[in-house]
Amino acid sequence: MRGVQQMIESGRYCVDVAHQIDAVIAALRRVQSDMIRDHMYSIVSASLTGDLPEAERQRLADEIGSLIARVV
Repeated sequence: MRGVQQMIESGRYCVDVAHQIDAVIAALRRVQSDMIRDHMYSIVSASLTGDLPEAERQRLADEIGSLIARVV
């Protein structure tokens, strides 16, 4: 983000700044995707152990549904 800010402050060509913003957004989406994937893995692993009460398994299933809806 600092690089984008510096580009704007230095008067770089608008299209170049727009391309850099696209690159930053793509990088953030990759981080978000990896983070959600890892979180969903831990949720599924926890729910499959069978040591959780039914209410907690339902809560985890709801959380997975919410995460999927958010990403899609």
